[in-house]
Amino acid sequence: MTLPLHARGESGPVVLWVHGYTLDGTIWEALWDLLPGYRHLAVDLPGHGTAPAATSVDASVNALAETIGSTQPGAVVALSYGGMLALEAAIRAPGSVKRLVLAAPALAGGPVDEESRTCHLDLLRLARERGVGPWLADRWTGVPPRIFAGARRRLNLFAQLYEIVLRHRWTELLSGGGAAANELPRQLDRLRHVRARTTIVIGDEDMESFKRCADMIRRGIPGCERLYVPDAGHLPLLEAPERCAGLLAVALGAPAGR
Repeated sequence: MTLPLHARGESGPVVLWVHGYTLDGTIWEALWDLLPGYRHLAVDLPGHGTAPAATSVDASVNALAETIGSTQPGAVVALSYGGMLALEAAIRAPGSVKRLVLAAPALAGGPVDEESRTCHLDLLRLARERGVGPWLADRWTGVPPRIFAGARRRLNLFAQLYEIVLRHRWTELLSGGGAAANELPRQLDRLRHVRARTTIVIGDEDMESFKRCADMIRRGIPGCERLYVPDAGHLPLLEAPERCAGLLAVALGAPAGR
């Protein structure tokens, strides 16, 4: 299936934006304001926003790959769980992605944050015992884990993200499938297949497991560059859009006339 899209801009190089787990394609507005001259397209991943649910992570990768094929972006920017899916799409179809920006990417078969793993088990238990409700959003956006710790320091940002998580349908919990990195084949041994010019953006206050994933990806993809964002946690593109916009403009390639 082709994924629903949120769009900004009528012309310029096409950039496809891929959100993280429990978020949706509406999270990018602040960055888009800082990056004029591009045709911005943001997906709603399966089971997120307005997109129908997928039966597996593999099906989500296929849906994202199909959307990449139909939109033919000059660059793909992906965050956290979305980064793992975009990376998998770039591994499977090396010519489909020309420039790839991975912010705080997860890595299938790579290091896992234990607090996040415990949280996921709590979410499964809560969904089984109480069904879908605000208790799931409260547990997921709480600390620990430190997924939203940096966003919590920015009240307007956290309020925006919390409302999005509150709308999440949690179909992956109810169906028993969905968002776990271990549902994909180990990616580390296949990183050499990526042909995209790849940049990793990671907050210097992110969790150690994600910093280790970033280092593994940097070493595994030829020519990959890793950039740290000071005073940012797991969601650096959202927590520090002003600081990240300049980094992204270089990674994406300047639009015509600049």
